[in-house]
Amino acid sequence: MYKAVINAENKKYLYISLGIFAISFYGILQILVQGQEHSFGVSREIPLGLLLLGYAFFVGTSVGLSVIATLSHVFKFEAYHLRSRHIALLSFASLIGAFFLIFWELGGPFQLQVLRFVTNYFNFEVSSPIWWMSTFYIFETPLLGLELLLLIKGDKKSIFWAGVIGFILGILAYSTLSMVFAVNAAKPLWHTAQFTISFILGALLCGGGVVTLLMFLRQNEEPNREESISAISKMMFFVLLASIFIHLWMGIIASYGKGTLLGESIKVLSSGPLAFNHIVFELLVGIAIPMALLLMSKFKSLPMSALASVCIIIGVFFNRYDGVIGGQIIKVESIFLPALEYGSYTPSLSELTILIGGAGLTMIIYELGQIFLPMREVH
Repeated sequence: MYKAVINAENKKYLYISLGIFAISFYGILQILVQGQEHSFGVSREIPLGLLLLGYAFFVGTSVGLSVIATLSHVFKFEAYHLRSRHIALLSFASLIGAFFLIFWELGGPFQLQVLRFVTNYFNFEVSSPIWWMSTFYIFETPLLGLELLLLIKGDKKSIFWAGVIGFILGILAYSTLSMVFAVNAAKPLWHTAQFTISFILGALLCGGGVVTLLMFLRQNEEPNREESISAISKMMFFVLLASIFIHLWMGIIASYGKGTLLGESIKVLSSGPLAFNHIVFELLVGIAIPMALLLMSKFKSLPMSALASVCIIIGVFFNRYDGVIGGQIIKVESIFLPALEYGSYTPSLSELTILIGGAGLTMIIYELGQIFLPMREVH
């Protein structure tokens, strides 16, 4: 039987994680005392705010990590082998962090939204993307936990099939989440194939970025360390390249459709209230700078790859923010007027603290796994 081990490093990161999670207590207390309506910055016109897009961000990170873990123990990518347990644990922890956010997005334990969500699920509305997304996550969540336990046990045959099924469920669940937005024809910015593709690319980027930061923060001597750095850095670079094409094609399609719903709606990103976010945080910080850093490092420098990863994660977060919020703040009826009209949304302090708490909870689960599970892997 494995004996729990806690060293100074584990203790330090666990205390940091608990401190970060404690920040969420402010937002939770506000919801319990004042109610969701008075605690959040959302409105009837813009009902989906920071916690919903945070949920999409954390779920995407979980999917990206799951894909990288699958590359290790299913497709035998040796570059990731020595970290497959850590990556699988982080994937599971990120998913739990996402559920924490969506729970409070629905109003917490004393709101009818939570009960309504559960009861509606058992109506088996199979035509609803939300029903399918929920079903996929009902199966994927325990499967991620099982996959981690199988990795620890070393049951290679079972790991293979758990990895394959988990990979399929993860991609299906996350693409279905993006479809929840994309099927809404009343929101032109969402109603595109590029919106769904950007979700998948963002997931891969976040997964690679988190693994790189893990390697940087927990620097251990490993036989294939340089190979791992190179493999993950190259993967992130080529996904960033694919992201550039997505942005280019979106711009080209919008320019050809001048005066159309999409052509006018995309102005929220090019010249509207989210233009700064899009140009600075998505394109410059999220794509241009990390690509330059990775090229300069020749895919061999862990510190430069870690810095590129921070930029990438920031860029993906703002991509989620601009996509989800941008699709709502455009007053669609104004598309037919001489000038576009926009609504406004500013995340409340309650939303911000709960989002930070979700990151803290993810870190706590990872640190507890480090302490209570045999995470050290052999080559």
